[in-house]
Amino acid sequence: MSTEYADLTETVTAHLRARGLAAPETGLTVRTLTGGVSNDVVAVTGDGVDAVVKRALSRLRVRQEWEADVSRLTTEGRALRLAATIAPESVPPVLDLSAGFLVMGRAPDHWHTWKADLMAGVIDVHVAARLGEFLAQLQRRTAGRVERLRGEFGSRTAFEQLRVDPFHRQIRGRYPDLAPQIDRTIAVMAETTACLVHGDYSPKNVLVGDSAAELWVIDWEVTHLGDPAFDPAWIIGHLLLKSIHRPDYSDRYRAAAATFLDAWNCTDPESMAQLIRQTGCLVLARVDGRSPVDYLDQPGQVAARSLGRRLLGAPPHSLPDAWRLLV
Repeated sequence: MSTEYADLTETVTAHLRARGLAAPETGLTVRTLTGGVSNDVVAVTGDGVDAVVKRALSRLRVRQEWEADVSRLTTEGRALRLAATIAPESVPPVLDLSAGFLVMGRAPDHWHTWKADLMAGVIDVHVAARLGEFLAQLQRRTAGRVERLRGEFGSRTAFEQLRVDPFHRQIRGRYPDLAPQIDRTIAVMAETTACLVHGDYSPKNVLVGDSAAELWVIDWEVTHLGDPAFDPAWIIGHLLLKSIHRPDYSDRYRAAAATFLDAWNCTDPESMAQLIRQTGCLVLARVDGRSPVDYLDQPGQVAARSLGRRLLGAPPHSLPDAWRLLV
């Protein structure tokens, strides 16, 4: 697996100057950030410049062959601009989107990912509430604009390449006995264009500061019109996985999940059934999909497989009840 990050110093410096975002005489410091498996990302600072610049990769940094359409960067920029019309305090501002680069405002230095807090056992239910409220607002405000948004967010190419194929379809091959439930999950996704879907609404893509008021949701590259159960499954699934990793904090992770779901405030039975299926798929995929989590030991992987199977094969009445399956 290649973990090399490109040196974008000269390229990014030239791009920012050409776009008028940095004066020709301004000295810039370019620092590589972790762009995950799918992007090159750098922080750029200098006189009057404080930005993050992102470039999408056509081949992802994973052990297995995994290619993806780089036009997802344009989708991300458009999605961030749309989200900013709904809740500008919850996303980084887009400064420029051109020539294969997305330039955004940079979060303050003391901000960090919510994942880092959760892994350390620092579980702020107020952050969970903010995420549930923001998701509800995003879904509600875009549900009535589906036809107008179809031109920009109707494509699911990146979503299929980066989510459905490496997650749902990969585990379908691994768990043929669960194929009917996984197929049902995929079919509902394929049939549904209810609202805007972030597509990676997970703790690693939430930046937080010293309070829940300081929060950004980042990484919108697989945004599309689709299944409203997909995004909440990413939050709940990761809280379940972290409960397996840190069982001493399981009650706190469950409280965060319940708070998130209360704020999201979905009461549709079909959506809730799909949410449980989506969560089961996610739990299995983060063990046996193309991009497994790196923090579960072998007993943890066994526990996650058991949980995912039960979520799909014998689902609980509600997702908070899934924590009883961990005992």
